[in-house]
Amino acid sequence: MLWFARTNFRGVSVQKPGIVLHYRNRANGFFCAARDLEQLDAPAYAPAIGLLAVHGCIAMADAILVATDGERSKGEEHAEAARRLRTWCAARRLPDGGIKHFEWLLGRKTRFSYDEHFVDIGELLSAKVRLDQFFAWALHNFPDIANLQETDHA
Repeated sequence: MLWFARTNFRGVSVQKPGIVLHYRNRANGFFCAARDLEQLDAPAYAPAIGLLAVHGCIAMADAILVATDGERSKGEEHAEAARRLRTWCAARRLPDGGIKHFEWLLGRKTRFSYDEHFVDIGELLSAKVRLDQFFAWALHNFPDIANLQETDHA
């Protein structure tokens, strides 16, 4: 039987730990893929790094929102997720500085995905830095999400 550790962060119980773990693992996959592509050949893979950065942060935001509110942001309006994170942090007097990196990436999601104009490699590599910064903020301020583990218990 699979059991998910239920822990507390800053006095709040992690809601739906199995779903939180799902989104955190998805976020980690995007994060690791962006890191690996950057190490291989940044210019060749820069467009993919931009997309991975955006989707990695969306998945991490979903993990935080499920853990804190019990529900991720719905639909394609991901700016709602950023607003909900800011509101949650403000209510608990937590620093919200990392959210600006998430918002920056959200603002470029369509550009990185569909735009017909050339996207400068510097902007794409900046996306990787923003991914790193958002993850550092998230894992520092929500350590129980970072430490949430899937454990086997018979």
